[in-house]
Amino acid sequence: MNYLNPDLDFDALGHTLRTTGRVLIRNFFSMEVANALDQALQRIDWQLAYRDLNGDRRLTGEQLRSLTPEQRWQLTEGIHSVAREGFQFSFFSDSLVEALQQGRTDLLARFMRYMAEDDFLSRMRTLSGDASINGVYAQATMYSRGNFLTAHDDHVEREDRRLAYVINLTRQWSPDWGGLLHFTGEDGSVLDTFYPHFNSLSLFTVPQPHFVSYVPPFAMGERQAITGWLIAAERGATTA
Repeated sequence: MNYLNPDLDFDALGHTLRTTGRVLIRNFFSMEVANALDQALQRIDWQLAYRDLNGDRRLTGEQLRSLTPEQRWQLTEGIHSVAREGFQFSFFSDSLVEALQQGRTDLLARFMRYMAEDDFLSRMRTLSGDASINGVYAQATMYSRGNFLTAHDDHVEREDRRLAYVINLTRQWSPDWGGLLHFTGEDGSVLDTFYPHFNSLSLFTVPQPHFVSYVPPFAMGERQAITGWLIAAERGATTA
């Protein structure tokens, strides 16, 4: 099966990535693959990913559904209080790395396996010019009303992240619904913005300052994607 769109000009796209540090590639996968991934995301029982004062946290779908209105308010207030002081995120996720580790055989787990194989990784090495890329981390993500990702550069000391990516799988979106990927300069000004076109790949070098804008209460949809990092890792590794 041909996963990638054979009509793409990878030489030109790679030049843009290597020159500017980022590129937005429209129609990256074959439509058959994009449609299958979209359908798979609709079946996820999402977990809420966020930070509290002690670090990263996740609440399962079952845990979220059991919360009372008061508990939901307290959760939101806690998320916002951390955001006032520093880095914070609030979005829904499903780890594809864990899917493989748990022995899942659904389409998303198989897609994770495809990204960890050399056919995909070699394409990423060619695009970026970084011969050290040899592993991938992936998660399905969903930004719904109230979700956001504050400014950061993706650098993590214990991991060797080389590229960050977003495989956009949202069919209908509006720019005033937030959820846009913004790249910032040293003074905080927005230098570039990537819109989540369906079946597009946002690819950018690490470290690079960026954030995902807040999704307001009036948004009429969810921004869904597969996101993660391409890393320098031991041969055959899927995570850092």
